[in-house]
Order: sequence, then structure tokens, then C-alpha cells
Amino acid sequence: MQYNADMKNILIVIIIALFITLPCNAKVDVKFTPSDECETSIINYINKAKNNIDIAVYSINNDKIVSALKKAHNRGVNLRILTDKLQAAAKSSKVIELYKYGINIRVNSKHKIEHNKFAIYDKKIASSGSYNWTNPASNKNSENCLFIIRNNRAVNAYIKRFEYLWRINTKQKSDQWFKKKT
Repeated sequence: MQYNADMKNILIVIIIALFITLPCNAKVDVKFTPSDECETSIINYINKAKNNIDIAVYSINNDKIVSALKKAHNRGVNLRILTDKLQAAAKSSKVIELYKYGINIRVNSKHKIEHNKFAIYDKKIASSGSYNWTNPASNKNSENCLFIIRNNRAVNAYIKRFEYLWRINTKQKSDQWFKKKT
């Protein structure tokens, strides 16, 4: 009987130690612009993704990021992009190009502006910050991006928010918008 009680106590100590050390394994990687740091990191995570990438972003016109998204689509990564419809209609936007390429894109129809700038890579890593996925964000603007690694609670918060935004901004309304624009 004593042996089982001792083993139980040891197991409890191990479990507590795991819970205490788990947050220590979490990592946040912060980048700033103007520089290619955000762009390069985003492209690296797109290139490493094996299953899915969910993106909520205000504006997309960065040629290198767009190229990486197309390559991910070609290798079978499930992409979902939610973006702002006013920005999507801008002359420099690559949203219609990505839509015509066959990437699953929805435009915001529920909020005044879809101003988020986050992505979730394989439901394991999230990126966020002020960084729009644009050429000026890399080359001219003062922006930031951060990458949340090995922090399930934070990544799950982004997953939950994306799923909510995806659900309320319907495919039907997005397809109507794209039909008018193409």
C-alpha cells in the first residue's frame, strides 16, 4: 500500500513540474520593419506548413508572400484567407489574383474593416502584429510581427477567432463580391 502512495506522490510531483515548465518552452519571436525580417519569417512558415494555413489580413500585395502562398496551394496545403474588401479592391492588391488562382478567400462582410493581421500555420504556430502583407510594410513602414511558438493556449485563441470570422463572413457573400470584381 505504501508503495502505491509513494508512486502517486511522485507522479503528482512530475505532473506539477510539467505544468510549471510548459510555459518555459513557449517561444515568441519578434521582428520589426523596415526590413525583410517579417516577410522572410512569414514565407518560412508558409513554406514549412504541411496541412493548413489560416490567414486574416487587412491587405496583401507582397509579391514574395503571394508566390509562397501559391506554392503552398500547389503542394496541397489548405489555405483560407479572410481579408478586407476595400483593400482587396485596391489597384495594388493581389487578392483577386489569389482568388483566380483557386485559393479559398473570403472578404469581410460583417465589420467595417477587417483589420486583423494574423496567420495560423498547421494549427501550431501563429503570427500577428501590425505587419500587413504588403511591399511597403517590408520596405518603408515601421511595423512589427511576432511569432507564437509552442504556446497552445495563445495559438488556440487565434484559431477560435479565425473560425468565428470565417463563419460570419460567408462564402456566398464573398463569391458575390468577387463576381462583381472579376
